[in-house]
Amino acid sequence: MKYTGDRLMQAKRTIALVSACSISIEQAISAAQSSVGGTVFDVRLKENEQQLVWRVKLVAGGQRVKVYVDARSGRVIHAKAEILVSQRSGRGHFSSRELEN
Repeated sequence: MKYTGDRLMQAKRTIALVSACSISIEQAISAAQSSVGGTVFDVRLKENEQQLVWRVKLVAGGQRVKVYVDARSGRVIHAKAEILVSQRSGRGHFSSRELEN
């Protein structure tokens, strides 16, 4: 695989972020599932307002939920749910809205 300068920088940044974590991806998933339950479908390591967090996306109780877990302490910081409304809103699409928990 050929690496361009940008891809190499991105790889180095990813390695630095993962190295800065005190908890593993598995521990972040466990914390998120303990908090809201459900099935995980995506996990990302992100910097959020100068804080390193694992963003864990789950499906729980008919909702898509984003759970933010502190990558150093393992504490759940925030959970945000997107409720899927069961009524169609034209052309076969479902409407949705964001809720803060």
